[in-house]
Amino acid sequence: MTEPSAPQQGTARRRWIVGAGALAVVVAAAATVAWSLSDSDREARPTPAVAVATATPTPTPSRTPLPAVPDRPSDEALAALPLAFHDAVIGQLLDGSQVDARNEWTTATPKSPLVPLYAAPDADAAPVATLSSSVSTINTPTATAVWGRSAGADGGMLLVSTPSRNRTPGDGGVAEAPSSTFAWARAADFTLAGIDREVRIDNATSTIAIVHRDGTVETSETARLGTPDDPTPSDTKTYMEANYVDPQVGYTQGHPISLTGAHSSKLSGYGGNAALTALHFYPDPTGSSHGCVRITAAMTDALAKLPIGTPIEFS
Repeated sequence: MTEPSAPQQGTARRRWIVGAGALAVVVAAAATVAWSLSDSDREARPTPAVAVATATPTPTPSRTPLPAVPDRPSDEALAALPLAFHDAVIGQLLDGSQVDARNEWTTATPKSPLVPLYAAPDADAAPVATLSSSVSTINTPTATAVWGRSAGADGGMLLVSTPSRNRTPGDGGVAEAPSSTFAWARAADFTLAGIDREVRIDNATSTIAIVHRDGTVETSETARLGTPDDPTPSDTKTYMEANYVDPQVGYTQGHPISLTGAHSSKLSGYGGNAALTALHFYPDPTGSSHGCVRITAAMTDALAKLPIGTPIEFS
């Protein structure tokens, strides 16, 4: 909001000069009248006083201070917190039922080895976990997607994707668990970058697409998804955690794997990990996956050109 400006000093001075000149004329005229009366009637009358208006400065409105954000914990305090990585289960992390996640078309890269994560954007919130600046086991740089913002000092707070779960399928007798989680984080702890594309996987049509912010489709194809017993995540918002080649995964035939931050909603584990969902090449163009998204070599190459942290939406 533009603040109203204070009166210019030059204008006030001109007003004073004009007022002073007018006063001099009035005084001179009064003196002439007094002399005339004195000469004819031998009676002098007092000259009336002239009021001079002065300008009143317009008060400058005071700014409302921005809300505070949590202080950054010490390195020792951060080291004592649980690390949010793909195999971790951290109950305080948030899921889609607890937040209104909306794509901010922004990626966030940690500025330090460990970044504190919070369950709320309040100034007095205590950190519940940390996010590392490198992806565990593959040691690639971390960047995550931003799904909301809260105003505050130093850029406020960001709602970001995490690679962890807040519970696993079967916990407490509940068969399913959220596929993805979120956390609040201090904007000052990240380097932010704007993006204009996201990845969309549609379970109803078995398609995967790279879509621009204006809604135009860059590329799209039919994908092989999971089964009702081993489903691909649905109604899930997450991010591209890593894009890498793994020679030990033979069926990818050297094509890049796009690892997402989402997990199976029904499997607690698969293949030695926490049932992570990946977008990867598979030589058989038919059949179903175990929850991953099987795609062509051309699509793996297109995905590999996207920035790490690119938002991914499963519908």
